[in-house]
Amino acid sequence: MDLSRFSTPQRVSGIAIVVVALAAFLPWVSIFGIGISGIRGDGVLTLILAILGAVALAIRVGLLPQVKVPARASLIASLVFSGLVTLIGLLDMNGAAAIGLYLTLFGGIAWVVGAVLELKDAKAGTPAPTVEP
Repeated sequence: MDLSRFSTPQRVSGIAIVVVALAAFLPWVSIFGIGISGIRGDGVLTLILAILGAVALAIRVGLLPQVKVPARASLIASLVFSGLVTLIGLLDMNGAAAIGLYLTLFGGIAWVVGAVLELKDAKAGTPAPTVEP
């Protein structure tokens, strides 16, 4: 895959989406050495949001050319998804939090940053790099 088609904010968002998706399967709570996977709780929601965010990103960079969605709508949807992931990470944070919950929170924050930077670039009129097939 040619990563030159991704702008820097899109790369940040893409890596953050992968981190959030993987974190759903890691332990979110650990007490006395016993961990509970995020997929048994709110990790399902963050996984679904990460999948939706990945689809929105794929549409924006042209990996799904048959789907036509306005770029601004896709950016706003990505920002909403990332905000929800971050909110879930914040609300679930507790004294027994484990690695999966921390990765979800930090991945969500990074995803918000990437989405905001991409939205800022779109407002400024800076086009994302494109590669002709």
